[in-house]
Amino acid sequence: MLDPNASKTALRNLFRRTPVVELKDLLHALKTQTYMSVMRRMTLLGYLTSYTHRGRYYTLNEIPQFDEFGLWRYGSVGFCRAGTLKAAVSELIEKSKAGTTHQELQDLLRVRTRNELREHVRAKRIERKRLDEKRWLYLSADPVRAAKQWTHRQTQMKRAAVLLGPLTAAMTIEVLVEVFHSSQVLVTPEQVARRLHHQGVSVPLEHVQWVFQRHELGKKGGPDSPHSRH
Repeated sequence: MLDPNASKTALRNLFRRTPVVELKDLLHALKTQTYMSVMRRMTLLGYLTSYTHRGRYYTLNEIPQFDEFGLWRYGSVGFCRAGTLKAAVSELIEKSKAGTTHQELQDLLRVRTRNELREHVRAKRIERKRLDEKRWLYLSADPVRAAKQWTHRQTQMKRAAVLLGPLTAAMTIEVLVEVFHSSQVLVTPEQVARRLHHQGVSVPLEHVQWVFQRHELGKKGGPDSPHSRH
């Protein structure tokens, strides 16, 4: 095991070569086989573990350039300023102007968040309110802020309805037909919207997304398949 000063140098050299590493890389750089020894040396510099990949990856506090949501990604590996996935979920909901749905959180974090949401709700660290027949809106635990978030969401939805106009049955059918034509592979609302556009059918992306959500499309095998479970 390297001494503290040599360890700092070895770690900085390692992270200069690659900003994100696994435990095996740290063990090799510090010439040890002991996890706790590695963690003690990493603490000297300050570090974060990834909220993705079950916390398998490490970086130094000084490396990430977090975005407006406090998130940073290196390839498929995600880190959050809050530290853990559970903390990130809570922070994102608290800071959101209009609350957050499960799908919105999942799209942003690119990992499943249902367990974290359930734990926060049970512990009353966040609140939730039914947004429609299929979705909950997750809100701040503070009643005053939650009320503001709910009002903001309702305003957003009304504005979207005015801008988009009515979602006609014909539009729904066009989207469903395109999805069924592509049923051998998983497709996204963006792909369907582009295909419809190429066929001369103009359907707003937001409408396609609504149809996907309403009919649980884009999930191979339907809503009860493994692909649709969270």
